[in-house]
Amino acid sequence: HGHLDYTAPKCLKCKGQMAKYDYQKASKIHYLETAGYPLLFRLRKRRFKCKECGKMAVAETPLVKKNHQISVAVNKKYEKAQ
Repeated sequence: HGHLDYTAPKCLKCKGQMAKYDYQKASKIHYLETAGYPLLFRLRKRRFKCKECGKMAVAETPLVKKNHQISVAVNKKYEKAQ
């Protein structure tokens, strides 16, 4: 279980300051096996809301592509297998 949180970035649309909003529902992120056991992260990502234009954004991590729930490492493993 984990929370992905960091300081609020600038808005991509209007360049205004975003504020921390709340968390998304926990995502189930599949990762590579560890010691023969499947590994599953339950990750809650921070959401941000622009104070000026109201645009929403979600925290991002290099473990998972944007709007995906399968980790980059698992995708690479299956690409090599095919």
